[in-house]
Amino acid sequence: MLDYYYPNEAAEPLLWHPVLFAYTLLVSGADLLILSALAYLSGSLRKAIPLMTMLGIGFFSVLLAGPLADLRSPQRSHLIFTNPQLFPTTTNPGTSLIAFQSIVWLVALILSITFALLTFSYYSHQASLTVTGLRRSIYRVFSLGVTTRVRYERAEKAAKGVAVLMLPFLTLWGIYPASLFVAQTWNPVWRGWTLLPVTYFADAFVVATALFMLAYFFWRYRSLETDVVIPILKIHAAGSLSVAALTALQMAVWWFWSPSTAETAAPVIPLMYVVIGLLLLSFFLSLLAMRHMTMILAVSLVAMAGTFTNKWNLIVNAQLVSKTGLAFFEAELGGLWLLETAAPIALGVAVFILLSILFPLEVRESGN
Repeated sequence: MLDYYYPNEAAEPLLWHPVLFAYTLLVSGADLLILSALAYLSGSLRKAIPLMTMLGIGFFSVLLAGPLADLRSPQRSHLIFTNPQLFPTTTNPGTSLIAFQSIVWLVALILSITFALLTFSYYSHQASLTVTGLRRSIYRVFSLGVTTRVRYERAEKAAKGVAVLMLPFLTLWGIYPASLFVAQTWNPVWRGWTLLPVTYFADAFVVATALFMLAYFFWRYRSLETDVVIPILKIHAAGSLSVAALTALQMAVWWFWSPSTAETAAPVIPLMYVVIGLLLLSFFLSLLAMRHMTMILAVSLVAMAGTFTNKWNLIVNAQLVSKTGLAFFEAELGGLWLLETAAPIALGVAVFILLSILFPLEVRESGN
């Protein structure tokens, strides 16, 4: 019998450390890829697809860095792929949700990379004609043999098929963290947070659009394009307003239908007010930014402050309540918690920068 097990299989409650706070932020990579796939299928936001795809792959590709490092036997973390416990056996009657999600992650990542290669194929061929040396060889490989417009039209059809296949796998990751929280029935706050799954899913889209606007602002500061910025702002405004409304509704549910739960959730309620305020501010700034596009930087920063506060509140502060709901604890963070939190995010940024070098982001829908 193998002498390893995954965190959510432990007999004692899983205590989510700040490193997994960063991990939940990286889930926004899945939402960026969902937006990219939907944009490609609908024919809208085509100019934004290259940046969305590269940013999404950058964060999604390092998504498992946090959980795999948190295994009780990290040196054997590869077994999550080579020997996953997906079905009950006589010796192990349970199933591993994180092992299932790891397989889903691998499939989604392969499909996302395939989608990127297909959509960049004709451009890669054109780029190979203008460079020399190693870069020329790399672009030839990335072109996948798509050297004519006729072949690119076929590649586009294949890319649409891949985009459809991506959606269910990426959606599973979009809802996974909140589902795992709700499954921790020992925590009275998570157990009583009825709207947590839908709130978290909407929150991830707010993070995704905020990250996109931040990257787009610094990339195209002097030439922001209306047909890219306005649709993203509309999506972002809808997401911000939704999360603020859902958070307020959850507080109302506690107060009017379950006062005892409201008392138990006392450690998280103050920051819920902050989250509502910041996301409403992000909503109104989004409306202003539709007239003054350079304000997308302010929209992005305010939104990230709100969503970061929201995730910290529901992941860390929610654990300050005892199992009985009658006592509150103080947060105990290790000395290197800030570095451990920033490391996975920095890794995602590094992958994105590498991809943006290999796949320049000024690619149009025509392949030119």
